[in-house]
Amino acid sequence: MLDERKKTILRSVISTYIETGEPVGSKALLDLPELHVSSATIRSEMLELEKLGLLCKPHTSAGRIPSEDGLRYYVQSLENTYKLDERDLSILVPAFSSCVSLIEMIKSASHCLADFTGYTVFSAAPTHSDGHFTFEVMRAGKNTLAIMAVSSNGAVKSVFTRIETDVSAEDINRLTNILNGVFAGFPVNEIGSIRVMLFKTELEKGCPKLNCVIAPVVNLVNKVKSYELFISGSTNLLSCPEFSNIEAARQYMDFLGDHESILEELLSAQGDLSVKIGHENKLLGQMNTSIVSVNCNAKIPIVFGILGPSRMDYSKIIAGCKHVVLQLKEQIDDEF
Repeated sequence: MLDERKKTILRSVISTYIETGEPVGSKALLDLPELHVSSATIRSEMLELEKLGLLCKPHTSAGRIPSEDGLRYYVQSLENTYKLDERDLSILVPAFSSCVSLIEMIKSASHCLADFTGYTVFSAAPTHSDGHFTFEVMRAGKNTLAIMAVSSNGAVKSVFTRIETDVSAEDINRLTNILNGVFAGFPVNEIGSIRVMLFKTELEKGCPKLNCVIAPVVNLVNKVKSYELFISGSTNLLSCPEFSNIEAARQYMDFLGDHESILEELLSAQGDLSVKIGHENKLLGQMNTSIVSVNCNAKIPIVFGILGPSRMDYSKIIAGCKHVVLQLKEQIDDEF
């Protein structure tokens, strides 16, 4: 446990580092109104914080910066400390009234967050937002079946599979009934391995000659469960000192094309709010970045991720994210 003075010094070092991006020395803290101690006392306390692994010295400079553990301690101690002011709120106003689709709403919210944070914003939403499908099976040739998943708004995903045995119209009808009995009526985000196992069991009991369709059906289910990725403020990070050299900028721009890894990281976030600092962040953690992920727990599951330097202003960013996500949730729940 840290005593109050150590907590104050740690918070002050981190706040100053967030603002300047430079190592913080004891002299920089002397004039803070909450500290009424000598420079020697501050140096001594900073040394203790360094021994505890909460501060570190990036080089021979006398200044210190927060370690990843120090930033984690700081984030965990935040208690709605940032209050959005009128200027913030004027930026955080998604243009929902002019949006005619869910995708446009998500993009509008993402643009607001990119403008507000000055960082890169990722957002992920189900490709098929209504989330419910019915299934149809039909012949697509002498030895080929077409298996289709049809959403309530008419969107279609399909797979084709070759069959080696004679299949009657009754077999096709039976397969269609099994597919709809197992999968139809369930939101795609709730279709997991248990329901897939149930499909295999029902197929074995009701139509074993069509076991060859199991892999194609699993592939089809994964297609309808897919998420779409949107990126806003993709050039924002290039203005940060951490990406000022050509090699760092190149790595970042290459990374933006890896949609699969970005989606995997976003969708792995647990709970309403997730903060992954430095190496906890599997995206660009080695480049001293962090990602703040916020889930919009509306009728349609959507997640936002803000990627920025590890020295980002977490309190401000979390407050802004919560504000925009609440607006989006209310809009979705009203209209969908």
